[in-house]
Amino acid sequence: MAKKDNNYYSMFSDIAGDAIVAARQLEKTVKNYNPDKIEKLNKAMHEIEHGADEKKHKMMKMLVSEFITPIEREDIGTLSYMLDDVLDSIEEVYQMFFMYNVKEMRPEAIDFVDLIVRSAEAMKACFDEFENFRKSDLISKKIVEVNVIEELADTLYFKTVRELYTKGKDPMHVMIWARIFDSFEKICDQCEHVADTISSVIMKNS
Repeated sequence: MAKKDNNYYSMFSDIAGDAIVAARQLEKTVKNYNPDKIEKLNKAMHEIEHGADEKKHKMMKMLVSEFITPIEREDIGTLSYMLDDVLDSIEEVYQMFFMYNVKEMRPEAIDFVDLIVRSAEAMKACFDEFENFRKSDLISKKIVEVNVIEELADTLYFKTVRELYTKGKDPMHVMIWARIFDSFEKICDQCEHVADTISSVIMKNS
């Protein structure tokens, strides 16, 4: 039957893999920042996001015609849109770099992208273990890892924005970077929401 070919767990992992590609590309951009390349890199990131979006649409099309699903169809839909949000938010950072004409990278951004990559990798590990969650000893550890990383991102966000507003002298610079730091933190937040939703699905199906 056609439904046997529709491995939603594998599709989730595939899209989560795109999130890692996007996160690592963001890390590379931040650590080797060149404002002259941002327009081109913004377009490249859009292609990554668009490819993941196409996979999500394919999954939703399959879901509509599916009679039996491995977990509740509502949970499949929720997780797919949450994954999409992660990739959208990474692309949003590139859009900000371009729109706000950011010329220099702040050192705190390097700390943020390190956490974003770690969060995306841990989230992908959750999906890799999702299909066999009843037997996996790793998935709960990875869910916790995503939560720990999000707490680190929160702490970094509060510290960084505080310093930005107390030491920043250019109001426009402060406003722009406050928004960028907010977007950085949001990415880790969204990875945590994905991990927490996976945890809830596991509880419902255990």
